[in-house]
Amino acid sequence: MDAMEVFITIILNIFPMLILIIPYIFIRKKLIGKLYLRIYLGILIFYVVYWFLPIIFQTEITPENLEDTTDSQGLGFLGAHFGSLISLFAFYPLVTLPYIFFVAPFISILYVWNRLRKEDGSTKSNLKLITYQFTESPIKLIRSGILKSDWTREKEILKLLIVLLPISLYLLQVILSVSRLESDPVITGETALGWFLEILFVYLAIFIFSIELLFSSQIALKGRYIGEDIRTQTYKSLYTVGAPISILSIILFIAQYTSSILIIIYFFAYFIMASVIFVLFLKVFEPISILIFIKLIDWWKNRKQKIRNMNYTNFYYGIVIAFVAILIFLLLNVVAFQPLFYTGFPNSEDIIESAQFIPSVNPTLSYAISFDLMIIFNFIILELIPIIIMAGLLAFIMKYIRSNFLGLIIYFPVIIVFSVLFSLLRMPPLINFAPEEYWITGKTSFTVLFNFNFYTLRTAALNANLTGVLGALALPYLYTRYIFNIIIWTLMIFYSRKLFKTKNIPIDDKNLEKVVFSTLSDYLSFDDYDQEEVQYLITRKKENLGEEFEQEREEVKNLLNTLEKEKLLEELKPEDENERKRFFFTLKYLFFNNFINIWKPEFKYTFEKVEKQGLYIIYDDGRGVFNHAFRSEDIQDPGLVSGMFSAITSFIKEMTKSTETLKKIDHGDITILLEYGSKIFGALFIKGTQSSEVRAPLKDFVQKFENKYKELLKNWTGALHHFVDEENTKLVEDIFKED
Repeated sequence: MDAMEVFITIILNIFPMLILIIPYIFIRKKLIGKLYLRIYLGILIFYVVYWFLPIIFQTEITPENLEDTTDSQGLGFLGAHFGSLISLFAFYPLVTLPYIFFVAPFISILYVWNRLRKEDGSTKSNLKLITYQFTESPIKLIRSGILKSDWTREKEILKLLIVLLPISLYLLQVILSVSRLESDPVITGETALGWFLEILFVYLAIFIFSIELLFSSQIALKGRYIGEDIRTQTYKSLYTVGAPISILSIILFIAQYTSSILIIIYFFAYFIMASVIFVLFLKVFEPISILIFIKLIDWWKNRKQKIRNMNYTNFYYGIVIAFVAILIFLLLNVVAFQPLFYTGFPNSEDIIESAQFIPSVNPTLSYAISFDLMIIFNFIILELIPIIIMAGLLAFIMKYIRSNFLGLIIYFPVIIVFSVLFSLLRMPPLINFAPEEYWITGKTSFTVLFNFNFYTLRTAALNANLTGVLGALALPYLYTRYIFNIIIWTLMIFYSRKLFKTKNIPIDDKNLEKVVFSTLSDYLSFDDYDQEEVQYLITRKKENLGEEFEQEREEVKNLLNTLEKEKLLEELKPEDENERKRFFFTLKYLFFNNFINIWKPEFKYTFEKVEKQGLYIIYDDGRGVFNHAFRSEDIQDPGLVSGMFSAITSFIKEMTKSTETLKKIDHGDITILLEYGSKIFGALFIKGTQSSEVRAPLKDFVQKFENKYKELLKNWTGALHHFVDEENTKLVEDIFKED
């Protein structure tokens, strides 16, 4: 290669990524720009591992000459090759990651069950004491998480995955030895090791995220967060034990492959690539995963009542919409997919043969382009279109099926049966149950472009049969991933237009019921309206009703005036039966004319009231910064309080040699909760035991207070007048309000 060929090769290989970064320049400050950056970074690392890294195995192999070329074909190859790479990358956020985020909540349930079993009292009684924090809609949590641009948790998870990487790889090598599936990956890379590595990563990520889920859902038992302890202990153990074992695993892995270090480099890079993509999309999928987890807990707590009250109204809609999905897909297949495939790829068998790493048919440039286009085509037909059709239609119909669970268990059996039938008839199925027996890599090649030799990696396929033990371990992932990803995307679409609201409803003098509501997409049936088991919430949509309000009849005006403050439906319904029917249609009129929102409970739990006494914000050196009394007689001297905490924390650290922070102090009927920022910490005095209900607001206040005075607190001189602000008092009242 001369200097010009080297220059042309570098420019053309990085050109697609340069083009892809251009849109970010114009949208970088918006939400879509923050999301686009995560996608771009994922594509970038995928691009490096799939397009460039395989070169390390092929330095002694003569590049293939992709003959039969023109300049237009060369540019076409560049576009098709990058398009196939995007299609292969898209498999992660569309299929692989949804599998992880769907299965992890079920593993988290096992952790909760184990914790309940170890606590004093019966599992059933302890289950009733579980509380959790989920006050915003998933889409709002996704938006706030992405906009926050805080990568702290992502870095922690990535670090842990990297620590566990060598152990995972050595474990995989042992599995292959037991399965007798080893080959010589140094020469050809043709091994099940690479293909199963992705599946092993999925299982490992499920384990890690199931622990993260306990932490991020803020699930608590008897006022204590379960996730914080489990996460801290697990991570500490894995770091302590995992690091030396990882070093030993690397040594053993190198000893197994003494002929070359390259295989280790490649698989390490592949695993890190998958880990990076996982953490990049963490904040996109985590909220819906938390919702699934909490709904599982809620069903577990109230399963008898929920089974008894399950609403079977319109259950047959699931069957109807399943057949509609099948019909749409069948029509697309007959009218578009099959004709397009046979027209575009008349020599499909030869194209596939030429795409092998060691081809039996000469891999011309035309065949290389065709194979890349086939990858794009298969991605659209087998992954993208089924998700759009099945998830979109199911999300649409779930508005009319009163039980989401019932809709899912009716819808999927029909889809699964017809998918199997389509596979037997050699037609593209809605759900692809056929496991891949190959994985994609690159083979060094060159072609002539603008009279220069352009070197790159053509897309090549490697056989990777999963048989024996390896096949058995892969089965759960291979045969359920498409079903689970459709469920996740259905829930993402279904909840994307829902708002969430929380309300504390008094039960007696000591207990409250916290109900998390979501907006209804469709109006209530009369049976739902008339029953009393479910508490619906009614709120007015518009603060300023305008001229249209003046033209309404008095009955409507009076009701809307009543709704200046949110009301439970039971508080509004008339006692008289005839009036109740009339009121039903009045509400219906207001709902369809966009005057009101109707909210249905998503989940709920009962907790003990706590009496908040005083809130103190203290600088990290012990000086008091801000204080607030919830009742004037409860406030303590701020100087004494800050001095007390300074002495206590110093004493505990000195005596225990612990690096952990003090989180809680119990003294008789008084509990002191502590939450920390980078420069300050907050102390909240309460009377009662259900501390989780006020710990989350305390943490929220500390974060918001520190963000507000971030620059001032960096080098604070001790002046208190900066913090004497009515907005701080209002912030306390807003965050700690009980209703």
